Amino acid sequence: MRILVTNDDGIDAPGIHAVATALLAEGYDIRIAAPAAECSGSGSSLGTLEHGAAVAYEQRRFEHLPGVEAISFDAPPAFAVFSACAGVFGPPPDLVVSGINPGHNTGRMVLNSSTVAAALTASTLGVRGLAVSCGFPPEHRFDTASKVAVDVTRWMVAHSAPRTVLNVNVPDVDLGALAGARMAPLAARGLLGLTFEKTPDTVRLLRYANTERLGSGTDSALVRDGFVAISALQAVVGATEGLDVAAYIEAHLPLPASAAE
Repeated sequence: MRILVTNDDGIDAPGIHAVATALLAEGYDIRIAAPAAECSGSGSSLGTLEHGAAVAYEQRRFEHLPGVEAISFDAPPAFAVFSACAGVFGPPPDLVVSGINPGHNTGRMVLNSSTVAAALTASTLGVRGLAVSCGFPPEHRFDTASKVAVDVTRWMVAHSAPRTVLNVNVPDVDLGALAGARMAPLAARGLLGLTFEKTPDTVRLLRYANTERLGSGTDSALVRDGFVAISALQAVVGATEGLDVAAYIEAHLPLPASAAE
């Protein structure tokens, strides 16, 4: 089982090393491919789509991860995943594990999460993806999240279908203090709240811990209540049912008579 480990906080961030160490200890064949620096909030961006663009990368080695090839990119994590799944650096992975992210990725704003987007990018290329997050420092518990990540990885290896994507959020408590694990729909609001402060020449982004109006049984509410929240996600899927916009547009086009028949 070949596992690609990535993140959006940079290849030197402690979260990616925590989960890579845990997966290596389980005997998995892992490789790391991650951005060289912080790329949070970049979503599924590849950084550039310009023809002939040259994206710099660097081979890295870490003493605590013996035998593990690591590559840092001057690009967001989706680019690292895309290139790895395309076989640029050897056989494609069977699973992409993204994280561990410091900061829960819950609610509909996972659309903007580059941790989650890395896992979704893998699925568009036929590879299963797992995104793992816990809370912000100093309360974050990479140890608990790493153990949960290993357990979910075992399940995915044994049972998941191709293109499966799971978004896993872990409370910041001891492993024995977890209330359990639940499958969860996305909340309307995430545990990370965002607001904006306008000045004459900037818009300042401010974040805050959100614990209100999280719904019942949603991913945000479950993490708040001490449960591991697991959400199954899908990459972009076309939806045309119930939409008559094409017929409306066509009715207003000056089509030749033969095309209208």
